[in-house]
Amino acid sequence: MKNVSGQEYQTPRQAADELDISPQTLRAYSGLVEKTTGRADYFHRDQNNGRLYSAQNIADLARVNQIKKEHSKTLKDAISEVFEQQIIKSAEPAESSAATVPATTAATSATPQISSDSLAPILYTLKQLTDQNAEVVTQIHQLKTQLDETNHNYEHLLKAIEVRNTASATAASQSVATSSAAVAPSAASATSTASQAPKPASASSLSMASSSAITAPKKSFWAKFFGRD
Repeated sequence: MKNVSGQEYQTPRQAADELDISPQTLRAYSGLVEKTTGRADYFHRDQNNGRLYSAQNIADLARVNQIKKEHSKTLKDAISEVFEQQIIKSAEPAESSAATVPATTAATSATPQISSDSLAPILYTLKQLTDQNAEVVTQIHQLKTQLDETNHNYEHLLKAIEVRNTASATAASQSVATSSAAVAPSAASATSTASQAPKPASASSLSMASSSAITAPKKSFWAKFFGRD
């Protein structure tokens, strides 16, 4: 709601909600009202040249919508019926000035023109396509942002894998070096122990020991017999 020169006006969105129509339909209605009445300034404008709607404007447009639905009339006919007085007033100065227009100009003006009523649906469809196109562009930008974020995460993951592989390779090298260092002293200790172990007695040594053990009792017997040690 906007207050202009002490009078309350509603924005297009507020007026559309009150009329239970879309802002695009309200725009089409308003454009056809301005063309039918011949007054481009029929609706009040804000500093951005946007239309503002008074309570009377909204009441008139509600009547247009009602006549169009209940009496199965075209939009142009419904507007002509509601805004008949405004059309007459705007036509009076046009008639007085038409008297001074040359006949050639009058013939030119007789050229068939496209009905404003037929243009309204086309303009409405065009506006819908424009809105859909803007929505698609927004979705494309969102997808591009998501793709950039995915690429960033992928690069970060590759770097993490590379760091982990490097750390694993370094740890493996250190483990192999430690194992080699531990095996070398063990081998040297085993070799030293083997060299210090007593050697088994030879066969000749065993034979001589056995002979000594056998002859020893005999010698002791004869020594005792002759009384000798």
